[in-house]
Amino acid sequence: MSDGARAELTVHVLRVTLLDVTPPVWRLLRVPSAVTLRALHDVVQVAMGWENRHLHEWRVGERSFGAPDEEDWGEQMEDESGIVLADVAPADSVLEYDYDLGDGWEHLVEVIAVEAYDATVPPVAVLDGARAAPPEDSGGPQGYEHLLDALAEPTDVEHDEVMAWLGDGFDPERFDPVQINRRLEPLRRPDV
Repeated sequence: MSDGARAELTVHVLRVTLLDVTPPVWRLLRVPSAVTLRALHDVVQVAMGWENRHLHEWRVGERSFGAPDEEDWGEQMEDESGIVLADVAPADSVLEYDYDLGDGWEHLVEVIAVEAYDATVPPVAVLDGARAAPPEDSGGPQGYEHLLDALAEPTDVEHDEVMAWLGDGFDPERFDPVQINRRLEPLRRPDV
């Protein structure tokens, strides 16, 4: 049986942790092992609550993968749409995922397990996690920390501005796996 055939019969359990944010923001995901890095990007975007408005990059060892972009396509970057997760991330390995290269949201993606595919459970799901991901364009880890400080202190001169920008719906402590899994439903084909 080829590696590709084995990958179709397994799922990867991944822990995605947003780096340089305290307390940690993380997600535990299940995805088909045969998922491409392009499709995995879509899953991570939904799981973290990102809006897919910025460039991203995957790194595995010395290799870099991303979506072709006329302006920013580096010579060393490979097209992620043809790279299968199982081929670059076996059990107990790690990947790096950067989103919004300007703000610099760096994620550590750990392969926690590679398991047999179980057709009785969704092949794509968030299994656990903690905290809301920072809002888009909040300035990276330092900007987000500043935003949280202003949000937590009603007497801060920027509190009202931050509240107006975020609206009433943002709670940095909120993690809602039911809502995330609802948003993942369109990506729940075994082959993603």
